[in-house]
Amino acid sequence: MDASVMVGRGTGGAAAVFILIVFILLLGARSSRAQKGDGCGHTVLGVGSGSLASLGYPLSYPSNCVCEWEISVTTGHTIIVRIADLDIDTNNCQVSYLRFYNGHGPGRMEIVKFCGGREWRDAVIQSEGHQVTVQFMSGPHNNGRGLFLSYTKSQHTDLITCLEKGKHFSEAEFSKFCPAGCLTDFGEVSGTIPHGYRDSSPLCLAGIHAGVVSNTLGGQISVVSSKGIPHYESSLANNVTSVPGNLSPSLFTFKTSGCYGTLGLESGVVSDSQITASSEWEWGGHGKEPTVWGPTGARLKTPGRPWAAANSDTKEWIQVDLKKEKKITGRVCVCVCVCVCVRERERERERERKDQ
Repeated sequence: MDASVMVGRGTGGAAAVFILIVFILLLGARSSRAQKGDGCGHTVLGVGSGSLASLGYPLSYPSNCVCEWEISVTTGHTIIVRIADLDIDTNNCQVSYLRFYNGHGPGRMEIVKFCGGREWRDAVIQSEGHQVTVQFMSGPHNNGRGLFLSYTKSQHTDLITCLEKGKHFSEAEFSKFCPAGCLTDFGEVSGTIPHGYRDSSPLCLAGIHAGVVSNTLGGQISVVSSKGIPHYESSLANNVTSVPGNLSPSLFTFKTSGCYGTLGLESGVVSDSQITASSEWEWGGHGKEPTVWGPTGARLKTPGRPWAAANSDTKEWIQVDLKKEKKITGRVCVCVCVCVCVRERERERERERKDQ
């Protein structure tokens, strides 16, 4: 590992050091959780991979706080940790630092300590066993983003962090391992599948949006880069909302076995004859043509009446024939659709009564 590590004596930090050490001891006595302290931010600790950050990241981390994370992977594996960003705003190495240990608890052994009022990116730490303790401590300071890192089992030597973007890679095609925990509140994706994502988008967050990896498990992504397009659409998928984007030098998309893209309900690729239901609601007034709430009304973003069943029970269903086997990675909120249908039916009845 080629990482500069500075250990300084500091001045006037003895009292702060004592307070922080006592705080850590108290945490160890009170809790057996994998995450301890008042300085912990975004944290996803999986058995195969994960990501973690100091409180407030990427804004300034708080003063006089501490967080310890205890990472464990499957027995028989070691751990690779990749620091995506470490910004410590102080030269006092007694009270502000990031430290890694082999193992957990009293018998743990220090691997490395980062401190000294500078920034680190892409530093890689390798453990000796299947457990690592990460300790982040902060003393008084003015600014600094703090910490963001990702980890995985040693078998995934192609690990990237949640912060890597498409523009950080020059290859036309490449494969990388995304860790768990890349669904953050500060990442921003621009674009959609299958048209592609703007090169400023984080790769792993775009992978979650596309459905090729999950936030809880992470996974392998196969990326294809190509020339950018004038405009990138926005969409909501897998709890990630992409935003519109303008022209970029390049874009990227994901190679898969064909299990991505839209199904065709909104675009019309799926024909009306492919959408069937157990029943449909019909409502007609005196001498008027009955209004039909048929299954074709279930299409996304389509004006008109939604589908409504003739009976209000749990035996009703709607079916879409996709004509071939497909993997569905999005989510369908049936309860919302049902509520909308019921309200629309009630409004329709009320209009019919007023007309009478």
